Amino acid sequence: MEKNTSPITPKSFLRTFTLIHLVLVASVLIFGLMMFLQTKNQELIFTYSGDVMFFVVPFMAIAGIVAGNYLYGNIIKGLASKNTLMEKLNGFQSASVVKYALLEGPALLGIVAFMNEGNQYFLIISLLLLGWLIMQRPTRDRVERDLMLQGPLKSEFQQEDKPLE
Repeated sequence: MEKNTSPITPKSFLRTFTLIHLVLVASVLIFGLMMFLQTKNQELIFTYSGDVMFFVVPFMAIAGIVAGNYLYGNIIKGLASKNTLMEKLNGFQSASVVKYALLEGPALLGIVAFMNEGNQYFLIISLLLLGWLIMQRPTRDRVERDLMLQGPLKSEFQQEDKPLE
């Protein structure tokens, strides 16, 4: 039986990974919108009223951003020793997915807290995380910059339709 898959090119890598990012963004956005429309008795309260989630949600949001950036940076640093563009791109994808997950998790937690309490404070935190997640979108420039592609690897990455080895 013969494999009928097309080879991975820089263009197809970016297209596929951008689609993955879009799905993660859309899942948070759609879930948040659905919960906003279904939650009754909504109000915006910035004062502590005995709900532990008032502190847990912002703590998890900050922890997610910090941990995501830290792990992303460590994984990216480890890719300096990789020799092929394909290895570097796979590592970039793994690092980015970890970062995205550490943003998506607290955003979903905030939406659930909003759904349970009706306090839009939690939804605002989730929207801020969603905005940060959107800003992390994988682009050609981000890949080149973060992987510090130079010389032949940068040249190979810029040849959009050439299959990666």
